[in-house]
Amino acid sequence: MSMRVVFAGSPEVAVPYLRALHDSAITVAAVISREDSPVGRKRVVTPTAVAQEAARLGLATIKANSPRDIQIPDVDLGIVVAYGGMIPDRLLTLPTHGWINVHFSVLPAYRGSAPLQRALWDGRESTGISIFRLVAELDAGPVFVSRVIAFEADETASDALTRIANDTTADLVAVVHQILAGTLSPQPQVGDVSFAPRFERADGRINWSEPSAVIHHKIRAVTREPGAFTTVADVPFGILRVRAGDGSIRPPGHVNVTASGVFVGTGDSTLELIDVQPPGKPGMVAADWGRGLRTLIVFA
Repeated sequence: MSMRVVFAGSPEVAVPYLRALHDSAITVAAVISREDSPVGRKRVVTPTAVAQEAARLGLATIKANSPRDIQIPDVDLGIVVAYGGMIPDRLLTLPTHGWINVHFSVLPAYRGSAPLQRALWDGRESTGISIFRLVAELDAGPVFVSRVIAFEADETASDALTRIANDTTADLVAVVHQILAGTLSPQPQVGDVSFAPRFERADGRINWSEPSAVIHHKIRAVTREPGAFTTVADVPFGILRVRAGDGSIRPPGHVNVTASGVFVGTGDSTLELIDVQPPGKPGMVAADWGRGLRTLIVFA
């Protein structure tokens, strides 16, 4: 028996789930994604990653920044993965089996828009995944399945989201089939509730006086969005990737180029710069940038 679903998602992280549903014995009756928006330096109006994949798969797509006024076809289940908007109450009960959501934490920890990113920010060694039933309260519905997933060393939030999304598509497909078969019931969330609000641009500003481990966690958390940065002579300078330094002690923000790499002082040690983005330039290897330095650089 085939299940008809509607899928709501927007960024690249949602694409593997849409593709997996389409490739299984599940009929994706419609896709909901955010409207086309300007992208890149030239501000070219571009469909979301999910809308592009839906077009490639020949799936009907509804583009809306809010699903408040949209109409959906008759379906058995609604599925949300990083859509970027709340499903309104009037839609929650329209699918026969309601709506489910893929969330990148073990609920009830880190409810909100940036669960994996906030876990990295807080220095956690792991995040997780929860597939739960949507209710009116934010990320508060009962959970069908959840599991802990460890972060890899030096992994950024963007890298982790990509890896985990590709590794957990089978979890979603299995839950969908079990819901249809009536063999899986969600359980209430148990534990302490915490929240994970979206980062703002200012959150990416690095304070080099903080301990190196704290800075490292924060840089990983905001990469690629909204992006980590410092300033050189009051001009923003992007920090794309770092790792633990050489153990030496340098003044916070002071950059030192050696044969071993490019190091910057922190509140207690150093970090090694791996990839950077100087003003007006694309991302580049920090060692290549460092070879061109002719004066002392101090990040502020």
